[in-house]
Amino acid sequence: MEVGIKVVAEDIRNKLIRHTNSCYLTMVAVDADGKPASVPPLRLETPLQKLRFEKAALRKKLRKQAEREELLTQQQHQSQAQV
Repeated sequence: MEVGIKVVAEDIRNKLIRHTNSCYLTMVAVDADGKPASVPPLRLETPLQKLRFEKAALRKKLRKQAEREELLTQQQHQSQAQV
């Protein structure tokens, strides 16, 4: 599951609110033994829900791609260091 977080700062005297940070946290459901557990699929009913789901899938794909590229870079550096 991916959870979006938006942080705002509020100046209550001047009634000003400003966005300070946003991020996404990835969470995994676990069972009583601490192992990953299946959860029911989301029911995407509105266009906004569908769009957010698609964007989350894209972020996941990009994270996996970046992880693969980082692993390849590390392997290349290790092989070069052994020469």
